[in-house]
Amino acid sequence: MRRSCILATVLVAVVTDPVDTGAFPGPQEEDPGFSIEASVDRDRITVGDPFLYRVTVKSPANSAIEWPESGTPPEGFDLLSFEHAGPLSGPGGANIDLLRYELTLYRTGEHSIPPFSLKCVLSDGTEISAESEAIPFSVVSVIDDDASDIRDLKSPVGIPGGAPWYYWLIAGLALLAVAAAVFLYIRRRRNREDPQGTVPAIERPPEEIALEELERLALKEWLTQGRVKAHYSALSEILRRYLSGRYGIAAMEYTTSELLAALNARQVGHEESRVVRELFEECDMVKFARFTPKSHRQSLSLREGREIVERTRPPEVSEVTEPAKD
Repeated sequence: MRRSCILATVLVAVVTDPVDTGAFPGPQEEDPGFSIEASVDRDRITVGDPFLYRVTVKSPANSAIEWPESGTPPEGFDLLSFEHAGPLSGPGGANIDLLRYELTLYRTGEHSIPPFSLKCVLSDGTEISAESEAIPFSVVSVIDDDASDIRDLKSPVGIPGGAPWYYWLIAGLALLAVAAAVFLYIRRRRNREDPQGTVPAIERPPEEIALEELERLALKEWLTQGRVKAHYSALSEILRRYLSGRYGIAAMEYTTSELLAALNARQVGHEESRVVRELFEECDMVKFARFTPKSHRQSLSLREGREIVERTRPPEVSEVTEPAKD
């Protein structure tokens, strides 16, 4: 009986011994899809030269990002301009925000753009964070380090004593006489060459220019050559130039959201604004987020560009002919 009790105790001890949980890890938290990518258009400049620092932020839908104060540059760098486009609709329903900094630096040497970090709050209240990688950066002097012909500054040249005031008066009158003679000569020569007067050039309407540029872009066939980013960048510039001339706005300087706000202020129709928003957001995704649209969307880009021009072009005014008088 005593032997049976001892055996039972040993069995209980084996069964109740804690299992090594290291071999069976618990469920891992799913990747919420929050990431930050940073890049520069060049990693070496001379002192004071501008360069572009781009940040692409991908976040889950229905989440809130804690953004820093608008236009705050990376520590140690000087800000020249700042743009924020987004949130844009990305693959899988994610949100894409594009931040564009134009920076410069006035200190030579090897530097580093610090990681760009953000916090994001999910719809269930969970707080997550993401961070980009640091980017090494070089700033060199405008003077070649190997230069050997740098000379000291020369001594200042002495200025002779002031001349009498009437010398300056005579010199000024002489200059005026020469300027008047040159002006009269040029005017008479122009009259001889063009006695009827120059006919002012007729300014072409912006919609006519835009449609011609779209046709030239189609003939380049960049999409069939795989140059998707070049195609969408050129398409965006053509349409921005057209909207600038059509509505008198600085469309080339606006982000997509600022452009839509400017069009709404000029009472552009809802359907026209929708077409502009969809195409320009797609252009932004291609240019800044390395997004490649599907082939059927690429083939529709030029057609949608022409549709924007046709929908927003000014209405044609029909000429009213007066009845002939007896």
